[in-house]
Amino acid sequence: MALPCYVSCRQYSQLLKRPLQTLGSLKHGIHNPFSQRIRCAPVQKFTFTQVQTLHSRFSRFQLFFKRGFKTRSAVEDIKGSSLEPDTPSLLKPFLFTVGVCGFSFAGGMIWNYEKMRHLFQKLQHGSKKESVFEKKHQKAFGFRDHANSMWEKLSSGQKMIIGIMAANLSVFLLWRIRSIQPTMIRYFTTSISHPLPSMLLSSFSHISFFHLFVNMYVLWSFATVTVNLLGFEQFAAFYLSAGTISSFASMACSKLLKRPSAVSVGASGAIMGLIGAVCVTYPNAQLGVAFISEIFPHSFSADSGLKAIVAFDVLGLVMGWRFLDHAGHLGGVLFGILYTKYGNQLIWARRETIMKWWHDLRGKP
Repeated sequence: MALPCYVSCRQYSQLLKRPLQTLGSLKHGIHNPFSQRIRCAPVQKFTFTQVQTLHSRFSRFQLFFKRGFKTRSAVEDIKGSSLEPDTPSLLKPFLFTVGVCGFSFAGGMIWNYEKMRHLFQKLQHGSKKESVFEKKHQKAFGFRDHANSMWEKLSSGQKMIIGIMAANLSVFLLWRIRSIQPTMIRYFTTSISHPLPSMLLSSFSHISFFHLFVNMYVLWSFATVTVNLLGFEQFAAFYLSAGTISSFASMACSKLLKRPSAVSVGASGAIMGLIGAVCVTYPNAQLGVAFISEIFPHSFSADSGLKAIVAFDVLGLVMGWRFLDHAGHLGGVLFGILYTKYGNQLIWARRETIMKWWHDLRGKP
């Protein structure tokens, strides 16, 4: 059954400014609830009644794009040069990506310095560790004491992962507010025509609950290992960089291969970076497909799983499969592989320069 394809606010405003004769370039979308894309097929010219119907549907913002695990794929696919201006250059997205990576790692190095500085001051002055929940504010029935005990049992890395998951959940809830959905579309979905911050913000954006649940499950599974591998501060920089690089890879593929424009959401670009890092570091670790392994017991080496992921995404990119954003996946996983092999020594191991500069700027503790 063919349904109208939902468009962004900018594209919809352009649509209303054009005569009805040009509306035949729009496509109807077939919505497969198990796919991550809205496929488009050519139809006849729109009548005025159909335009009104499209307006009514758009005004209600029924943008519950169904997505699976590998999430960086199109939620919008609108072809037709009559509705799209010339595709913007990749220069600004590239510079933004470099900037996010640079500031993320520089910020992580400064964060690492501040953490050591704070620890030194605590040891110097003999101050005791403060809890997230102050003892003097705890209730008689001990709820805060119990919550504090649970929180303190978590490692610093686990606390960060919970923070990332909370951010993803918050954005997911914001999608439920209809009045701000135009803003969400503009800043929390990735497209070469969207503002640059969307390249990073879309990595925290999920529209369907199933999409959010599966991504957060995989995030928890691999992030815990990656935090132990990289450390608290380096992990934060790595995660933000992987998400942004994944977005840029998706944009670059659409631009260079002249593929139809599409927008994407989801944390899978950053998660694929984590998978790449873990599988390269522990190639003999045994993995299994989530949930399926409970029904059909199986396992495979991390090295084999990584090769299968890369081969699948390369094949999908070459064949032009539209079910997943294979370019975004490859961008994330290749960043994870290359950074683990070379970036750690080239970047993080030389953090003393940044830390010394920051120390001179801050002065003695």
